Amino acid sequence: MAGMPLVPASLVPTPPHAQEGEPDRTRLLIDAAYDLLDENGLEGLTIRAVLARTGLARRAFYECFQGKDDLVLAVFDSSLRAAAAQFREITARCADPEEALRTIVTGIVVGQLGYDHMGANRRGAALSREHLRLAQARQTELQSALQPLLDLMAGHVSAGIAAGTFRDADPQVQARLIYNLVSTTVHTMLLAEEGGTADPHEREALAGAIWEFCRRGICA
Repeated sequence: MAGMPLVPASLVPTPPHAQEGEPDRTRLLIDAAYDLLDENGLEGLTIRAVLARTGLARRAFYECFQGKDDLVLAVFDSSLRAAAAQFREITARCADPEEALRTIVTGIVVGQLGYDHMGANRRGAALSREHLRLAQARQTELQSALQPLLDLMAGHVSAGIAAGTFRDADPQVQARLIYNLVSTTVHTMLLAEEGGTADPHEREALAGAIWEFCRRGICA
């Protein structure tokens, strides 16, 4: 879906662990991109800066990525897949599907960083801007990165439907509607927080309001 918002980068506090089969140099470049975005935002993420941070030659970069856009997409993919894995582990301990979905919504809105972590604001805002630019040209890659999280949410919706807790509707559609509402709101919030520190009370209140809106929409 063109223009689809993203899970905010602040959801993942540190560069995720290497994916299975991921080359060491690819992971090194992705980690460097995380650090540069934390430190200086989008302006700090250049191929020259990544090479300086990693000590790799330009040829090594282009053996892993065709250009900066591919590196940014790799950061999206790594963040989103790590977030999905993290939420899968957390929600496995939830008592029911409603609690599981509330946990995901709250986790996205509140984030899992210290509220004084300024780098998260810079990285999140930078990736939000890049997402807007890449959503049209690289839609397939962004959708692929997001799918594990949507599948997890849809699984909890399906379980709620089976239990009679949620109204009977397409679980994937319901998951996408919840995700789009949450991530669009957080997308705006990250841009607003780029020059300041997140207010934990405001985020928690917002998470509660968004979840109540979602709950009313999906409950039977």
